[in-house]
Amino acid sequence: MAVEKSKLLFIMSSACSLLFLSSCDPVSWAIGGTAVAGAEVARNQKGLGGAASDTALQAEINKFLFDNDRDIFDRVELSIKHGKVVVIGYMKDKDQCVRAIELVKKAGGAQAIFDETSIGDLPDAKDLFADSGITSRIKSAMLFDGNIQSLNYDITTVKGVVYICGTAQSEYERDLVINCARNTSSVIKVVAYISINKDGAQ
Repeated sequence: MAVEKSKLLFIMSSACSLLFLSSCDPVSWAIGGTAVAGAEVARNQKGLGGAASDTALQAEINKFLFDNDRDIFDRVELSIKHGKVVVIGYMKDKDQCVRAIELVKKAGGAQAIFDETSIGDLPDAKDLFADSGITSRIKSAMLFDGNIQSLNYDITTVKGVVYICGTAQSEYERDLVINCARNTSSVIKVVAYISINKDGAQ
């Protein structure tokens, strides 16, 4: 039996919208059998204020989904960093996939939205436990890697698929992050939306 995700904490949070719109052009390639999608776009990091904005953006989108379609709210997981929103979820059918993305767009505030929805069953309790372990191992490895600024990334794992959203200081750092995820035990696939901060702002 599918387990309903608890997101009510986000609904209670204060929310704000980001005013800048941009797009990313994902580039897909294979690394050692692991599929990876990436995006290279110049993007300044937002510091602590940006982290607060991302949290508020997630709260606003979750509230909008909860108010407008509870079933989609239960099926969607969001990965958000620096205004980029990756919409992850297992839907009943293609129409529900389309509606999920439409609702996230209507919620507003995202700089870019990436569709990672598919048709299928929600993760069960076993999946959630395993996914939590994968995410924790990746975050820990990134934290102790002196060449990775781990606070610049959001890591979300659903059914063994790792989604990375964030900003790297260089292509070298981006590759380190991707390899850190793909070399973690039990990871099935890595999907990365990582912008390159070309001006080097901290």
